[in-house]
Amino acid sequence: MPPSSFGADLLVVEDQHLMRLALVHELQTAFPASVVHAAGSISTVIELAESIPFALVLIDPGLPGYDPHSARDRLRVIRSIVEQTPAAIHVVITGSDSLEEWEACQRLGVAGYIAKNNLRPGAMADIVQEIAEAGKSVGLDHDESTEPEVYHSALSPREQEVLVWMRQRPSGVSRKEIYDQLGSHLNIDAASAERYYKRAKAKLLKIGVLSNLF
Repeated sequence: MPPSSFGADLLVVEDQHLMRLALVHELQTAFPASVVHAAGSISTVIELAESIPFALVLIDPGLPGYDPHSARDRLRVIRSIVEQTPAAIHVVITGSDSLEEWEACQRLGVAGYIAKNNLRPGAMADIVQEIAEAGKSVGLDHDESTEPEVYHSALSPREQEVLVWMRQRPSGVSRKEIYDQLGSHLNIDAASAERYYKRAKAKLLKIGVLSNLF
């Protein structure tokens, strides 16, 4: 099911409040025609699934009542949610990712497996699109970047997002390539992405915030 067809009910299963809100926001942004529900426990998932046919379910396996460090418990959580929502696309969002767990999740019918460190703002539509086209989407945590991130109230949300992308530019990737990627991601042209970055940089330099980073 391509992202454009989502005018349905989506579910976020995450016990940490701030992370749950962040994931809800990502789904609302990616699929504005949808209704996003949230659950912090298996019991709430069961209650919701009795009356709502979910199209997409995001799962954090570390829920209350289960040991988040136990591979068996984590898979029990995933299996239970998949069984309760059999018609949905299931994507595991985890801070403790591993290739072994991803392989086990595939056997349970999970289509996506994303490390929280690999979940960039605005990426949810791309994840679901990749599942629609390739049958799966996987993003394990290979982020070894030591670059600091800069957040400041002087920046607009779009300036902030462009700045983060540029600060995390991998070695060997040109600025032009990042501008092109940002243009596609934000539905703007590459030149506009470059202007957002330069404006963000100028604002931070003007107020003296971490000027040595630029």
